[in-house]
Amino acid sequence: MIGLIVCGCATLIGTEIWQSWRVYETNIEQTDIISSSMARSLADQTEATLQTADSIVASLVEQVEAEGTGPEALARVYRLMSSLAAALPAIHEMGIVDSQGNPIAKSLTRDTHGLNYAERAYFQYHATHPDRGPFIGTRIKSKIDGNYSITVTRRINHPDGSFAGLAVTSVSLNFFQQLFDRLQARSGGVISLLADDDAILARSPLVQKAADKDRALSLIRQQIRDHPGAGSVTYVSAIDGVRRRGSYQHLSHFPVTALVSQSEWDVQSSWRAELRSHAIILMFAMTAVVVLGSRTMTATRMLAAQAIQDGLTGLGNRRFFDETLEREVRRAARSGQPISIVLIDIDRFKDYNDCYGHPAGDECLRLIARTIQGCLRRAGEFAARYGGEEIAVLLPGADAPRAFALAETMRLAVRGLAVQQAHHLDDVVTISAGVATCVPGRTAGEAQALVGVADMALYAAKAAGRNTVKS
Repeated sequence: MIGLIVCGCATLIGTEIWQSWRVYETNIEQTDIISSSMARSLADQTEATLQTADSIVASLVEQVEAEGTGPEALARVYRLMSSLAAALPAIHEMGIVDSQGNPIAKSLTRDTHGLNYAERAYFQYHATHPDRGPFIGTRIKSKIDGNYSITVTRRINHPDGSFAGLAVTSVSLNFFQQLFDRLQARSGGVISLLADDDAILARSPLVQKAADKDRALSLIRQQIRDHPGAGSVTYVSAIDGVRRRGSYQHLSHFPVTALVSQSEWDVQSSWRAELRSHAIILMFAMTAVVVLGSRTMTATRMLAAQAIQDGLTGLGNRRFFDETLEREVRRAARSGQPISIVLIDIDRFKDYNDCYGHPAGDECLRLIARTIQGCLRRAGEFAARYGGEEIAVLLPGADAPRAFALAETMRLAVRGLAVQQAHHLDDVVTISAGVATCVPGRTAGEAQALVGVADMALYAAKAAGRNTVKS
């Protein structure tokens, strides 16, 4: 029964753990699907914006290389930049820079006195690389209005192929920030635009300290490099210390990655609520199993006790005595030890019942049974109600002298109770006992033979005048 209770509780716990784990995994899978879809959408929109900026840069390069930088050509460049700035809100500024880093034309201002961009990373790249393709710069701060932006640049060449300067278009990070903030408000996660050179280009919620960006990226960049293109990532943010899970999508034509992530704590909020409710249900279910199991065990023990116990005296019953006698005889045969039986009968018990009534007779029988039981000291010795007013005592390992002495002790103890019985020996209740001892062999029927010998000794005790022990 204990094993059944344990198995039942283990089954309940195991089933709950399995179900909870499946819910946990399902939440992660659903989060990956949603974040992956958002990352792809952001990557597509970001790429479209950067491609627009690159198209502007390519147009400026083509126009400058074809028409030069004379007054009329620059006037046309200004008109082009003005029309594009009005039509494209994502574009922050456009400009032409010569081979020394001096601005020739800027869409935000015509007064370029004192400005120089030779220290910019994009300028140094184009000055040393003949590559005519686009270059995506890191996040920079405008020298004109102080706004942050991402630059898209292309090299301008002289007719002989030497470096003549560059065309630059900057994409406003406010544009990305506002877009990300709208999406973040709906998703509740973190949306980031990451450059391949380990810089955060844009992030919602906004990162206030630039120093935090490199520490945050260092935790996830390696995972993105190990699985380029697209995938899922788990990291602990160095910005706020939150463990997040999300998806990333690298842009097809630019060194930029869109990352959408969510706090694992928020992702599993529904799982935790469900886990708490299931834990309460599981606790009640296990309590019910334990209570029902313990009641069943109690009932089983009671049934088992009733099966081997005499209901009136509390001693073993006849069936239990016969089974125990057979078992102890076999054990004695294997060990070569003696075994003894004492059969006890209450003298003139029928007269006692007739005189005092059956309730008094029952109480007398219980008192004598307790007295006989109290005389037993060794392990394995026990008394049973053999039938009517007869009590049998089994004494494994007891030789004839000890069995006889113990039977005499029982007789004296019962007489010492001084239970009144009129017209009987000294007017008190007494018992007679027959003792039998043997060292069993391997012969069948030895248990019954031993009982028979004890029964004959009991009759001899009664014939001798009762209140005596015979063997």
